[in-house]
Amino acid sequence: MKQIELNYLACPFRNADPIVQRKRCAAAHYVAAQFSLQGRHMFSPLTHNEVLMDILNDALPGEHWMQFDLAILAICKKLYVLKLEGWDRSKGVQREIAYAKELGIPIEEVLPPEEKLYLPYMRIRESVERAALARKSGELFH
Repeated sequence: MKQIELNYLACPFRNADPIVQRKRCAAAHYVAAQFSLQGRHMFSPLTHNEVLMDILNDALPGEHWMQFDLAILAICKKLYVLKLEGWDRSKGVQREIAYAKELGIPIEEVLPPEEKLYLPYMRIRESVERAALARKSGELFH
């Protein structure tokens, strides 16, 4: 198996407005896809975690996801920070940056794409409601 260099894409997520959260996820999906087209292997926490959080109806605390994300970051060669609005105030992004610095992982800032490029990839809330119903009815793990 060929050795690959894994990179990490950090960007803000939590916001009082769920639409802002969905837009942030869509932007992360789009940017991760663009890196993939360039031949760079990119772990995007929002791309990985968004669907899981929906299925679990956000039942796990944010710290659960952060610990998972930091474990992945520890094996990455570079941290890319997607500079969406609020990135510099995001506690999660700031923790990721601090951890990368602690480990000596290089950090590069990435300008966000135009909204019109990533909005088509924004997940619709109805899928979240379906997952919540499945969870309530006990169908999730049968």
